Amino acid sequence: MAGERWYLLVLIVVGATVQDQFAQRSATLRHTHLNKHLAQHPHTNLTTPELIVRRGYPAQVHHVITDDGYILELHRIPHGRHGHPVEHSYSTIQARPSPYRAPHHRTRPYAQYKSDNRRRWEGHMLYNRTLLAAGRRSGQPRVVFLQHGLLSSSADYVMNDPEQALAFLLADAGYDVWLGNLRGNFYSRRHLYLSPEELEFWDHSWNELARYDLPAMLSYVRTTTGAAQVSYIGHSMGASLLFAMLNYHPHLHTWVRVMAALAPAAYIHNRKFPLGVLSPFVKKIDETLLQARFVEVMRLTPSQAALRSTLCGPAAITSLLCTYILFLIHGPNSSYLDKKYLPVLSSHWPAGTGLHVFTHLLQLHASRRFQAFDYGQARNLAEYGRTFPPPFSLSRVKLPVGIFWSENDWIAEPVGVQQTASELPWLALNYRVKLSDFNHMDFLWAENAHNLVYRPVMDFFDTFY
Repeated sequence: MAGERWYLLVLIVVGATVQDQFAQRSATLRHTHLNKHLAQHPHTNLTTPELIVRRGYPAQVHHVITDDGYILELHRIPHGRHGHPVEHSYSTIQARPSPYRAPHHRTRPYAQYKSDNRRRWEGHMLYNRTLLAAGRRSGQPRVVFLQHGLLSSSADYVMNDPEQALAFLLADAGYDVWLGNLRGNFYSRRHLYLSPEELEFWDHSWNELARYDLPAMLSYVRTTTGAAQVSYIGHSMGASLLFAMLNYHPHLHTWVRVMAALAPAAYIHNRKFPLGVLSPFVKKIDETLLQARFVEVMRLTPSQAALRSTLCGPAAITSLLCTYILFLIHGPNSSYLDKKYLPVLSSHWPAGTGLHVFTHLLQLHASRRFQAFDYGQARNLAEYGRTFPPPFSLSRVKLPVGIFWSENDWIAEPVGVQQTASELPWLALNYRVKLSDFNHMDFLWAENAHNLVYRPVMDFFDTFY
């Protein structure tokens, strides 16, 4: 059994190395005889703002600096196609930064967040409902924040036709749409003092994404738009991070009017495949890759995007392999995606993340709990004041939540989703997608998601305005 474990680890390391080697050789590949006959889709090399503009919508780029120094890029669709003349503006407006604090010098340990100022959020239900009523009376702008999941980016919500992509549907429905990007992905790979070449840049997990990234982005959106509350949509990890954020900052539930959790990845241990293949070895995986200084997972570069698009093109003999890999991870169905658009999807996903962000997901599966990152006993004691990681309690999610899930999801599988639903204080909607073969990524890219998921999401939101 030990030999099999090490064989698996070798495959992971070798596979990651091969990916980088392919990326470095992609420029040469583009000039080969094969590539001359495989024309790329025109959307392949477009960024998220460029994809938005190509579809006829206005796009803006904003930047915010987290309290620990990461520079995050936000993308905005301020209105729909028919509200105003189309504009394309790029604005770089930074939130006020604070001096960088190394992870072992954090000023407030986790335990303090569990006990500070409990009276401030007692009676939260009444307070939230009061804010909702006040918002309806005052005619506050409809602002929605969309957060991507693991290995993803803001592009997730705009890679489809205007009548099918969630961000475009929301913009045309009158929402001011904001798309977040978490540290370490293609758009948020910068820091005030650290370089991505330094190990310390990648010393973060879901803990920091929830503790720093989400509050910084939500604060910036509220300040920029003047909206007291925003509606929130998160897919997979993007939903779970809001749950975790409210463990660090319980009072921030007043910032969110209503939440739509698409396939939330909190309790994910009930299905053995595919996460169960790796999760028993998560400690060795993390240690081995860290020692090898392989701390950036699935980095996306322009050359990689071009290579993926070529290999996944409809005329390429490798296109079936691309389809197989995509649905091996997320669920066994491919009938709801536009096959001609698969090269574009492959050129934008995966969009990169840090090693601990990836292994945190495996830890959740292995531990059978929704909890903070497990650093090992010594560092756990320094970080948490205890030798084991604390749980992220869903009892702190004191805002209306609608859960949208499907039976064919291999990540946010039904049993785990229902455990999440049972622990939420204010479960406003528990919605099962009607198709039994709808999978994890169909929530983002399926051509029928606009009727099966997005229209119900917007109807759900309407009940809170």
